[in-house]
Amino acid sequence: MARVIRLPDRGRLLVCTDLQGCMRDYQRMVEIFEQALITYEGDAHLIITGDLIHGPHIEPEDWPDFLGEYYRDASGEVMIAYAGLAAQYPGRVHALLGNHEHGHIGGPHTAKFAADEVALLEHILGPAATARMRGIIHTFALAAVSKCGAIFTHGAPAAVIDSIADLEAADLSGAGLSSPLDVLDTPVVGKVLWARSASDAEARRFLRALGGTMSIYGHDVIPEGYEMIGDEQIIVSTSFGLFDQNKVYLSLDLAAKYRSVHDLRVGHEILPLYPDKAPARLGGRAKAS
Repeated sequence: MARVIRLPDRGRLLVCTDLQGCMRDYQRMVEIFEQALITYEGDAHLIITGDLIHGPHIEPEDWPDFLGEYYRDASGEVMIAYAGLAAQYPGRVHALLGNHEHGHIGGPHTAKFAADEVALLEHILGPAATARMRGIIHTFALAAVSKCGAIFTHGAPAAVIDSIADLEAADLSGAGLSSPLDVLDTPVVGKVLWARSASDAEARRFLRALGGTMSIYGHDVIPEGYEMIGDEQIIVSTSFGLFDQNKVYLSLDLAAKYRSVHDLRVGHEILPLYPDKAPARLGGRAKAS
């Protein structure tokens, strides 16, 4: 699989982030995508910006509020469902590599809900299903670019790159990386998968190298659903860590020209995952540059 997905210059693009094993939210995004295929006469795409896997294994009575809406981890099932959807709609369903997927193909092992989430999931799945999951992960790209100006990664646009070739040449093997602290110091991959923030200067350099005008990513949890940082960055939270009323996804016109994240409007490009639960006025937050 190419390290960088080059999206077409027309059609509708739906964007969601960080499902982390939540089958219910995954199925909701599939409903939205398949409706878009009808609305836009087949010309629709879906991109998930990484971290499809590694959710909590916590009983309802022990569930803390900071994790948002309750769900049971279904990472294996989500991965298989994604692979089936991508096969059903070839070239229209895409996923980016997240730091949680990276652990299964050589990257450092995450430890959010277990001492070793990679080992736990692979134990639950067993050898055959683990091998299949790894095969699916190997199809995930590191980034996606579009002519509408949007650039997509899992983490913040903090990597120092000069061109798209630097992403295409990125080493994903994870050789010698034993912890997130090690990977953060590696060129390109560490920042793309793990960085939670980027300065204005870092974001502008990253976007300039890829010919984009705005960076769209997840990785962090924004309780309000999204956060705009300056003119170039927007963090989107579709699923993990949020209550249903605050979960959002993006709907972009690939034929448009977005000058900055401020061209993304609530009710048009920024939409609630569950409209019937959303507040009358959906609101995120903005941070000045």
